[in-house]
Amino acid sequence: MRFGLAMVLCLASAVSALASPYHAKHTDEPCAATAANSSVALANWFECGANSFFPYPANGDWSSAYDSFFSTSLLASFNGTRYDFAGFKALYTSFNASIDRNFLEFRHGFLTVVGVPNSNDKGGFAYATGWEGGKTVIGTDLWFTDATYAVIEEDASGYGGRKIVEFREASNIPNAAAIPAGQPWSCQLPY
Repeated sequence: MRFGLAMVLCLASAVSALASPYHAKHTDEPCAATAANSSVALANWFECGANSFFPYPANGDWSSAYDSFFSTSLLASFNGTRYDFAGFKALYTSFNASIDRNFLEFRHGFLTVVGVPNSNDKGGFAYATGWEGGKTVIGTDLWFTDATYAVIEEDASGYGGRKIVEFREASNIPNAAAIPAGQPWSCQLPY
């Protein structure tokens, strides 16, 4: 009986630690981390980018990072709405304003980042899951989850010689700001 109770308490502690929004995926700085292989290099590049263009006021000039990491031919979606480069940037601008109005402190981080490189260039795919939230203006702590999928192509004009050409994001964070209308995609996705 003691062993069983001890095991349950141990597992409960482990699950609690994993569920905490402060449980970091790792402690390396992805923008400066050295990579053991091309999968890790692509995952680090994607995480560095997402940390740079994540739209919240304390993140500084996220808009310039957006321009460096996303292709102008971007096809993006947030939950069920589709956007092009300018429309998705307008959506992120809206999110930035909503976070500014509703949070005193805001953070985001990753639970997992998986890079799947192409065999013939610096492009590939990236998948990530994460969390965001913090202390609201009414003093409560609110935390949410999100996930992304990105198609990355080699592009000399982009940060690190890459750009995101397709980006799909899903999140359960509420948004109080107006959301820009989506744009239809007039082409078939290559993937």
